[in-house]
Amino acid sequence: MTQQGTIKKLLPNGLAEVEVTRRSACGHDCAKCGGCGGLETQTLYVTARNHAHASVGDRVLLEGETRQVLGFAVLVYLLPLVLFFVGYGVGAGMKLGGGLSALIGGVLFVVGILAAMWYSHKLKLR
Repeated sequence: MTQQGTIKKLLPNGLAEVEVTRRSACGHDCAKCGGCGGLETQTLYVTARNHAHASVGDRVLLEGETRQVLGFAVLVYLLPLVLFFVGYGVGAGMKLGGGLSALIGGVLFVVGILAAMWYSHKLKLR
């Protein structure tokens, strides 16, 4: 997965803050569709390793592993959902009733979201 950006700030430890424009997944033909609500123009700032020793204002190409992006998607979307069904199943197996089973599932769903947030924060600290 690649994305073009512009170096906005040089950071310590060989890092740089890069400004990128978020691309839509539909092929950038928003004049015909309008379904994405203009996401193609959303500006993001990311921190990246500056292996090329680029300077402020330089255009750079950011590369990321698709496997890593899919791993984050699983963590953020699938883990909370799986934990919800596990909690609901445990509650149902203990014959606690639908409401209490859903509550247990909901608590585990929130735990999954918090775990994803914690992991994301841990990655930012590296």
